[in-house]
Amino acid sequence: MRFLFICFGVMAGGLVGGCPAFGQSGGQSGGQVSGEQRDIGRVDAHIQKYDQALGVVSRLSRPLGAETECYGICFFPSSSRPIAWRCAPKAMCDLHCDVNPPAGGCQ
Repeated sequence: MRFLFICFGVMAGGLVGGCPAFGQSGGQSGGQVSGEQRDIGRVDAHIQKYDQALGVVSRLSRPLGAETECYGICFFPSSSRPIAWRCAPKAMCDLHCDVNPPAGGCQ
């Protein structure tokens, strides 16, 4: 879990610093990255921008249709808040940094 939060920090820093791996798209979404390992599954991660926060959410889809694991962190001006939740297989993870406390959801 600690490793994921370090990765989130690096991803957020890449977006703010203009890292080409996290090219900015329109709206409130930022860069996206994904990776896959046959025995573990596929990880998709993306950055969301809010008025007063940056959010990083990752989605782990394990092989054989297991539940989707979601991990998110909201970075605020003076603090950060991690959150973890699960969704149905193949569901998308939603992170909401615009509510207090931050919340996760599924699509």
